[in-house]
Amino acid sequence: MKPRVILAFVTLVLLSLPALAETPWEPPEGAKSDFGFDRLDKSTMNALLDQGSLIIVRHKPDMTLINVSGGQVIHAPASKVWEVITDFEHYPDFMPQTSAEKVLEKEDNHVLVEQSIEVKIWRLPAVSITYNLAQELDPPHKVRFWHVGGQLEGTYGGWDLIEAGNKTLAFYTLYSNLNALGWGLGGIFKSQPDFLTGVNMTTVLMVSKAVKEESERRASQ
Repeated sequence: MKPRVILAFVTLVLLSLPALAETPWEPPEGAKSDFGFDRLDKSTMNALLDQGSLIIVRHKPDMTLINVSGGQVIHAPASKVWEVITDFEHYPDFMPQTSAEKVLEKEDNHVLVEQSIEVKIWRLPAVSITYNLAQELDPPHKVRFWHVGGQLEGTYGGWDLIEAGNKTLAFYTLYSNLNALGWGLGGIFKSQPDFLTGVNMTTVLMVSKAVKEESERRASQ
């Protein structure tokens, strides 16, 4: 290969590196939405959440799913809940379906993680899924995350924590794009939109309850 060709190739690669490094921190539309949880009446929300989990399903006029939020009252200070939801590398210890979690990069309040989960749907064999999520932290009350690599392209979500005395009102929001699983399972979710909504609802409940239990466990120690 001629020296000029080699030089041109190396220059092209070097010029492309900054753009690649910036890509993870560019969220898709809607990924950083403000759902107004911090403006809710705390006493009313506390009374509702004390009765169990609260689910909010957002959808378009044609019933296409936008995202799902799940609320829990956690008997632990917000600082303890924040510690749990940002303890990414220990997710496999307490987070359902999570088989592995690895921090790939940290930059100020941005964290790039690789997450592997095992999804079990009805009587079908478990499906292993690995993807990268950009996590944008706004301490001590807000997290937003979105897909930047691997499977489940288009997935996004976040956490909103509201202090209520010695309790925390915690809201977990998720859109898990199971339509992107390919022609098999992905085709099922595309043909049955209610199925996609149901799985997102179940996931939100499982994750928010897991964080509730782990936060309360750590707070009691």
